[in-house]
Amino acid sequence: MPDVGPIGPGDPGRVAEYEIVGRLGEAVYLGRSPAGGRVVVRLLPADLDQERFLAAAGPLREISAFCTAEVLDTGVADGRPYIVSEYIDGPNLQEAVASGGTLRGAALHRLAVGMMTALVAVHQAGMIHGDIRPDNVVLGPDGPRVINFGVARALSATEAADTRRVGVPAFTAPEVLRGADPAPAADLFGWAATLAFAATGRSPFDGGSMAGTVNRILNDEPDLEAVEDDLRGTVAMCLAKDPDSRPAASDVLLRLVGELLTTDLGPAPAATRPVRRRRPLLLGAGAMAIALLSGGTVYLLTSPSAASAPVPVSAQPSPAGSLLPTAPTAAPPDTVLYPLEEVEKATKDVPIPGFGITVHENPKDPVRISSYIALGEVTSTHVREKGKDTFRTVTPGTYPELSPNEELAALNSVVKFTQSDTDHIQVTEVATGETFTVPTVKKPFETVRQPVWSADGSKVLLSVREADKKVMAGFVIVDVAARKATFVVTETIGDENNLFVFAPDGSIARRFFDGKTTGVDFYNLQGQIVRSMRWVGEPRGLDWFSPSGKLFYTICPKREGLCVWDTVTGNRRHTIPVPLNDGLTLHGWFNENHLMVERITGKNRQIQVIDFVGKVQRVLADRRGHKETAYLRFTRRSDS
Repeated sequence: MPDVGPIGPGDPGRVAEYEIVGRLGEAVYLGRSPAGGRVVVRLLPADLDQERFLAAAGPLREISAFCTAEVLDTGVADGRPYIVSEYIDGPNLQEAVASGGTLRGAALHRLAVGMMTALVAVHQAGMIHGDIRPDNVVLGPDGPRVINFGVARALSATEAADTRRVGVPAFTAPEVLRGADPAPAADLFGWAATLAFAATGRSPFDGGSMAGTVNRILNDEPDLEAVEDDLRGTVAMCLAKDPDSRPAASDVLLRLVGELLTTDLGPAPAATRPVRRRRPLLLGAGAMAIALLSGGTVYLLTSPSAASAPVPVSAQPSPAGSLLPTAPTAAPPDTVLYPLEEVEKATKDVPIPGFGITVHENPKDPVRISSYIALGEVTSTHVREKGKDTFRTVTPGTYPELSPNEELAALNSVVKFTQSDTDHIQVTEVATGETFTVPTVKKPFETVRQPVWSADGSKVLLSVREADKKVMAGFVIVDVAARKATFVVTETIGDENNLFVFAPDGSIARRFFDGKTTGVDFYNLQGQIVRSMRWVGEPRGLDWFSPSGKLFYTICPKREGLCVWDTVTGNRRHTIPVPLNDGLTLHGWFNENHLMVERITGKNRQIQVIDFVGKVQRVLADRRGHKETAYLRFTRRSDS
């Protein structure tokens, strides 16, 4: 129960028809309505423009009391504007964290959903809150409730821009700190900062002082390391500096509910635990109904479009007296399951002569072996001929990568600067053997390891290291048709093993590691970091983005297996319980739902196709013995 103090000499005994029975805070009182119910009465400054206040506050009473404290009345009494709202019996979030500690697991998820549900209701009514912060969230007996809707709106509507008040700076959006009017995007920022506070006990921009905190909000990235994995990405999106980059409240709510439906919050009670599908159920026919868990209550949220395509149901009292829907009088909504791509059985074997390797293929496979480097005393490089099971020998001592259309091979030399101080890349037409070279960088820089083709086959990406310092300094993008290379020095350097890859949107991604934390940084084509996911663990190889680009995999942050993440939000989608200590090698994605891994099996090695629970769906290749006699590369077919 909130702390209720006695009424002081300067406090009113009554505001309009509401009896004042206790003090909750400065100009905030516990009142009693004419019907005897408890209410909260908030007095606003007497110098507000009363006419503009009433115009701004009137619509507050029309907001659905959906995870909010309902506004019951507004008006002016004895020259003071007032707002009367529903009384919620419970501590606010600031008090709860101070007395009981931070929230984790299901409690944090319920808070996230409850707060966002309130914002959706308010934004769909064409309004904003304007001051989302921990002491404006009450943990009521039926779940979290957002309070003080309309106070910021009423104040901003009646004050001059140069004297407008700002809420608690630690939870205030940067554009509002700079003087802009609060807008829905500012509510999203406040929601994210408040949720981070619930998880950590402090503002994500805590700077040690008000000035330091404001500076961090305006200029620095938030500290979200302690926010749980499946919420961190969504919180980060809502804390974007640019309000136009923040998602809408309704989009965030759908994402949160999707996480609740697909995230394990505890062990299943039975041994026959079902395999989870991503986004297992969607309701169509223009109406989306979502069960929202908030405290012990289940709410039904229907989008505004539901009115245009209703699904009528009759309702009859249940034995307990609640209303339960009976059989629908119209067709039920469609059920759409997330498509799980099949893994076809192998229909033929492709041997790699002389190395004890046999690849098992099917013509419908979305990937196939495309090149290999023979390892040993004598090395050689081989690329597959299009539509054939034969391999052409190309320039030895190079890292090969076949283009998506399987017609060109990009070859990066292992040995550098044998004839000049300029590095280069070779591009070979596989069918004819015709080759051209493109200069890339000069000493002390050099390109390293495997080339990476863009999805459309027009460009090749190469990682560049500064050899004498043993650091990764940037990347080269080669325009294949123009035979021109552009060297980009990035704003940050990294370990020489942190290779660059193409991200799904055409930007550049690279493993981040600072000696402790491992994650992913995204760069624009000018070498500037534009986004970071430094909580996701360690990406491996060059093919960590899924075919659609919607997902990527890493070694999990706590090395509990492989993790699959949402590329947009950074939310964890799956944890694959694959042991990492049995010589595991990652070869990339087979299709959208399966990965290719290589590991020791008895006296031999196998490249296996596994699903998101770690089950082997097919053996893609067998190697005789434990020794790696050839370095294999697989290419995604452009027609897959």
